[in-house]
Amino acid sequence: MRLTVHGKHFHLDGRPHFLRTVTYGPFPPNCGHHPADDFPRIRAAGFDSIRVYALPDRALLDHAAANDLLVIATHAWGHGCDFLGENPHLYQKAKNDLIDWLTRHRDHPALGAILVANEIPADMARWMTPWKVNEALDELIRSAQACAPGLPVAYANFPTTEYLEPPSADFTAFNIYLEDPETLAAYLSRLHHLAGDRPVFLTEFGLDTGRNSEKAQAELLPAALQLACTHGLAGATLYAWSDHWFNNGRTMEDWSFGLVRRDESEKPALRTVRETPLPGPLPPDPPRFSVIICTRNGADRLPGCLKACRALDYPDFEIIVVNDGSTDGTAALLEQQSDLRIRHLPPSGLSAARNHGAQLATGSLLAFTDDDCRPDSQWLSSLARTYAETSHAAIGGPNLPPAPDTLSLALTTAAPGAPTHVMLDDTTAEHLPGCHLSVKQSAWAKIGGFDPIFKTAGDDVDFCWRLRDAGFTLGFSPASFVWHHRRATLWKYLKQQIGYGRAEALLYQKHRHRFSDNGIRWEGCVYRGTALGIERGDLIYAGPTGEEAYQSLSKSPGAPVRRLHPEYDGPLARVLLALLGWLQSHLRHLARRQHGGPSSRGRWPSPPRPPEIRHRLTLIHPAGHGRHELYRHLLAHGWEPCPDPHFDLQRGSCQILAATEQTGTMVKRTFVALSETVDDFFSLAEKAGFRQASDPS
Repeated sequence: MRLTVHGKHFHLDGRPHFLRTVTYGPFPPNCGHHPADDFPRIRAAGFDSIRVYALPDRALLDHAAANDLLVIATHAWGHGCDFLGENPHLYQKAKNDLIDWLTRHRDHPALGAILVANEIPADMARWMTPWKVNEALDELIRSAQACAPGLPVAYANFPTTEYLEPPSADFTAFNIYLEDPETLAAYLSRLHHLAGDRPVFLTEFGLDTGRNSEKAQAELLPAALQLACTHGLAGATLYAWSDHWFNNGRTMEDWSFGLVRRDESEKPALRTVRETPLPGPLPPDPPRFSVIICTRNGADRLPGCLKACRALDYPDFEIIVVNDGSTDGTAALLEQQSDLRIRHLPPSGLSAARNHGAQLATGSLLAFTDDDCRPDSQWLSSLARTYAETSHAAIGGPNLPPAPDTLSLALTTAAPGAPTHVMLDDTTAEHLPGCHLSVKQSAWAKIGGFDPIFKTAGDDVDFCWRLRDAGFTLGFSPASFVWHHRRATLWKYLKQQIGYGRAEALLYQKHRHRFSDNGIRWEGCVYRGTALGIERGDLIYAGPTGEEAYQSLSKSPGAPVRRLHPEYDGPLARVLLALLGWLQSHLRHLARRQHGGPSSRGRWPSPPRPPEIRHRLTLIHPAGHGRHELYRHLLAHGWEPCPDPHFDLQRGSCQILAATEQTGTMVKRTFVALSETVDDFFSLAEKAGFRQASDPS
């Protein structure tokens, strides 16, 4: 078996596959668990993979292979400590150990994926500087990818630090514990926008039967599996196989997340999970789709698009091709096709061509794409499910760039200005790009279709705005995607951006209230494509004392939509990308202004500079207390939450930030940064039992 990443999905041996995973260990010494005994039971329970919290030995991998189980390995190292400042050797050792292990085991058939770390504590991430932590994780991921090409690699994140999404990860992995199915469903939708173009894998989900009933666990876990599947995730991991658990150097007796009890008897949840079928890809009565492809001089692009459309895994659809005045071999190519509905037009423009395709359609749903797109095999199935579960009149999803094979294509793929959707929230869109836009035929007819004044671009923006003005809503289907080839040369890319500028001027004539002096004034957020990880200049809103459970990120504007492909990334390519982005912005603005659009070009405000830290110290407590206990004591003696996002508490002009390392033992250090020194802090810390460490190292 070989697990690979394909767009928004996992593929197993070349076919779409939803991973059903359970965590295995770590176990206390001499508790009786052994893969030879456990793995057959795990496989019989319907799981196809296990997640382990270590880099396993070959014996465990061999047992997994013998039972047709994939292993999702987690690299366990000192990531709960300050591995960038106080203990840089931890990070270097982690990288060396990972490369050494991969060199020995990367070709093992049971190895499914690698997680380079698990849940870096939020306070330690803030202490080390979050964007630096994200870069360090990304470096670990790139090292693993270079050592084991093709092996999926990621970082196991959790909601408190959702901003730690390394850009080079092959998929987004999240540990989530939300016991309300409605709340869980909402957060799963959010994860797709954090992940961008890549798959989402739920790497932990469970319920403690020590604090909840076993009946509640038996009801929640199957529901979570089904929600993960219907919300387009690539897989879901249940925590855990057994109530036996070893953590922070001790046996945990007060938590019981297992599917089997400590005496190895089965809980009811194991039966319900075993008997839970995953939802099928289609609603009971799947609607008929009319796939509409408009082309002009697309003889070289069209065959790939048609091949992908013919391979769609859907029971009821037709393919309509509208030839919009082509002068190459497109007409001759189409005449050789026997399974298409074809219309030839004189040069009429994109909107007119799309309207002609819709008039030919026999389906209740119209699915538009472009001749340079390759729809995924599950494209229509995912759209059909979203239509069945919502009342949206139009639905779209991601359009993903294939891996570039030239430097020029790598630059145009990463450059700003690619067609993209704009989201009002995690499930409702303001705009859907025409390369991946489906709509109910009744809604298309009600607003009169596309406006023919738009010849090459802008028609989809106008169409979506008019749908919303007519009272319709637009939806988003994250697992439904098309591969969309970007312009192959820099000149074709810049020509496209000039065309977008002209289209914006036309839009301005119809929808002036939706424009500012700087261009379109979107109500929602523009989808970036790349994962929503923190970068230099971004701000985190961490909540009072830095303990918000779901900490939001404010992105610095103006960044490229996607990163350069690693094969082409380098100093020269980055300079060329910056130049290309500058040209795109100016040429698009110039074209918009020359054709009557808004003429101003706004400047983004500079992000606030972090304040200066005047004093640092390291505290220890004989009972292992950390920042939480320190903060409680300070709050009880006149300190207050600090509004400055760089600090947690303040008293007068003194501000404080603290973080406690996680070592797995009772010996923990608490690092403290003060904007200025005050005697009040030192006396209060001493009263709380803290003392300064004599040797911070």
